[in-house]
Amino acid sequence: MKIAKVAAIIVTWNKIKDVCSLIEDTNKLDLNGICLDIFVVDNASNDGTQAYLEENYPDIKVLQTGENIGGSGGFSHGMKFVSNLNYDYIWLLDNDVRLDYQALLPLVETLQNYSEVGLVGSQIRKLEQPEIIQEIGSCINVNKAHFKTNFANSSILSTAELLAGKSYLTVDVCAAASLLFRREIITQIGVFENYFLHFDDAEWCLRAKQFGWVVAAHPASIVWHSSPDFKYRPWISYYDERNLCYCWQKHHPNLLLKRLKLLFIKLIYYSFTGRFFLVDFYLQGLGDFINGVQGKSLVQLSYQEYSLPEIIASDSKILLQKSISENVCKSHSEIIPWCLPKNIFHKFYIWLIAWFYKPVDVAIVSCYKPNFLYFHLAKKVYFFNAPGYLVLNWKVKNVLLKILQVFYRLLKIYLHTSIFVNKSAVAK
Repeated sequence: MKIAKVAAIIVTWNKIKDVCSLIEDTNKLDLNGICLDIFVVDNASNDGTQAYLEENYPDIKVLQTGENIGGSGGFSHGMKFVSNLNYDYIWLLDNDVRLDYQALLPLVETLQNYSEVGLVGSQIRKLEQPEIIQEIGSCINVNKAHFKTNFANSSILSTAELLAGKSYLTVDVCAAASLLFRREIITQIGVFENYFLHFDDAEWCLRAKQFGWVVAAHPASIVWHSSPDFKYRPWISYYDERNLCYCWQKHHPNLLLKRLKLLFIKLIYYSFTGRFFLVDFYLQGLGDFINGVQGKSLVQLSYQEYSLPEIIASDSKILLQKSISENVCKSHSEIIPWCLPKNIFHKFYIWLIAWFYKPVDVAIVSCYKPNFLYFHLAKKVYFFNAPGYLVLNWKVKNVLLKILQVFYRLLKIYLHTSIFVNKSAVAK
């Protein structure tokens, strides 16, 4: 393999510990024939990131943006800077990924050996469940008007099994959690759209495909990343839905209306399950898409969160959803959760008793994937949101009002979007 010059770009905002862990991982990489330089884009962190890195890692170049311009703005800032330097390839890395010692080598070899490939991503495994694959690239799912991640939630397979005789996996998009690409692509297609967070990498990959480049993933390159189950934040839904609509508007306008139809069912479901805050974020994101708002939200995305001491007493009976119990108990070792019996008849008996007497004081369920069996058993129910807890305020009146709001606002958005789609079809 000929010598390859690679510039790694890491974007961060107040995550100095994660960045340092990632930098230490880069020092352990197998760099056989690779010259690697690290560029950290600091989005005006207030935790001393720039000063600490400059003092302790003098070989690393810190690029200061002066404000929090999000992941898309940070990566674009770094890409513009590095594109003017003499590098063969540029490696985008999320600041909280952890690297296998051979994370970079298979990516470089793929670009060197296959001229048709312009971008290549890694196999991403779940940091909290290292034996589970999170994704190996994604492909467009026309039926759901979304992206389907390859091998999502699969158990670990060998590289040979994953490749199945292929040199690499051809995909539609790869996450910028670990994405290597040829420097000249920036000259051809530009940098990320101003999405602030999420789907900026997806849109960029689709743009590269329009210019004839193959987007690939190579499972021999392994990184670990926190899965949405453990780092999910409700306000992310605003950026997810707004930016996905921008992505479809630009590349697949025919998927916009289908997305809105499917979203109606989803938001009704969220309303029935008391997650009104999620409904509000989705609707706000769609409204800003219609109004052409990009970048950071112009309205503060907020909701009321409570700490654990605020929601439980020392003698409370607490029911924790299994998928989050370890995460909660790890932070609060004094908690002894009350577990549901495994016997289905015992469960039914408890469910029946709960109509007259609630056996549990507090139930804590996942905000991302809640188990609704717990809702009926507790006097108070909270959604787990990692740093905080959101109260479930389920009342028939509230649910009906939210459903009416969903119907009215989505209908307006659908009609507005249909006009754009029809104009696009006529233009073609």
